[in-house]
Amino acid sequence: MGSGKTVIGRNVARILDYQFADTDEYIRDVTGMDLIKLFRKHGEIRFRSEEKLAISKLIGKEKSVIACGGSLIPTQECLDMLAADGFIVLLSAAPEIIKSRLDRKSDRLMPGGRPNIQDINKMLQEREEVFRNVDHISVDTGIMDVDEAAKFIAEEYQKYLSAQ
Repeated sequence: MGSGKTVIGRNVARILDYQFADTDEYIRDVTGMDLIKLFRKHGEIRFRSEEKLAISKLIGKEKSVIACGGSLIPTQECLDMLAADGFIVLLSAAPEIIKSRLDRKSDRLMPGGRPNIQDINKMLQEREEVFRNVDHISVDTGIMDVDEAAKFIAEEYQKYLSAQ
């Protein structure tokens, strides 16, 4: 959440001339609810089920960039689906930068409300541990602007494809 997945993902897709999909947008479209409302009304089990369904539907598309929602806590099954034929990029930024980005957007809430620095630190540590063994590259979006990050990711992806 707040690392730039959607905006950078859209730019990477544009550079590569690929389709773009965002799991959060997909879930909103399918359920007709914003994610916080879905989580509060139906609980975490339903929410995680919708995430898994979104990933399973979106990974089947050729030439696509998928931004996984900022609240995604990937199960091994979801990670396996994403990693099977995908190039996984972990976007990160310093907690203070993420907090600043989240504070500018009213739709960036967690089930408990607006995240504080401690919440963000905890999320970053959890994600780091989970993704450390599956990401192909990590990008610090706190030190690169959107265009630089997108160009770097597209170039690294092209190298990855060439090596296949």
